[in-house]
Amino acid sequence: MDQNLKNITESFVDSMGNLGASLGISKVVAQLYALLYLSPEPLSLDDMCEELKISKGNACMNIRYLEQWQAVKKIWKKGSRKDYYQANPDIEKIILSRLKEGVNRRLTEFVRNIEKIEEVMQANENSAENKAFAQSYKKKIQKIKNLNNLVSKLVKIGGTFVF
Repeated sequence: MDQNLKNITESFVDSMGNLGASLGISKVVAQLYALLYLSPEPLSLDDMCEELKISKGNACMNIRYLEQWQAVKKIWKKGSRKDYYQANPDIEKIILSRLKEGVNRRLTEFVRNIEKIEEVMQANENSAENKAFAQSYKKKIQKIKNLNNLVSKLVKIGGTFVF
């Protein structure tokens, strides 16, 4: 590979790793995907380890995440016993799927927390002093629940957001 192309590839892979890390994804996961995404040919774990200067164990563990996300697939190469991988080129679908999964998980956790708060409020709204406070909380929590329902509907639509 020409040195300019190699520099561009390294820069892209590094940028994707930083972007992934800023979004809460392992830097190595993002770098592995970026490397495979740019590669015209499937790469072995050894190839990826050499390029990213990471251990084989690290590469193997993180490539499994990408396989679970259907971002990469294992490719068989005739005459080789190594595992080779190729990126799923549908990057939009992968990102939307990951976003939906993350939002759904966080919304579920959020709803559980709201339910716990409501239980505590109901148990403590018996006194006149707490009743006004509890009513105020109920209105605010209802607004949050409405927002949660709106976000849930948007996620179910399939990630098509209009700004």
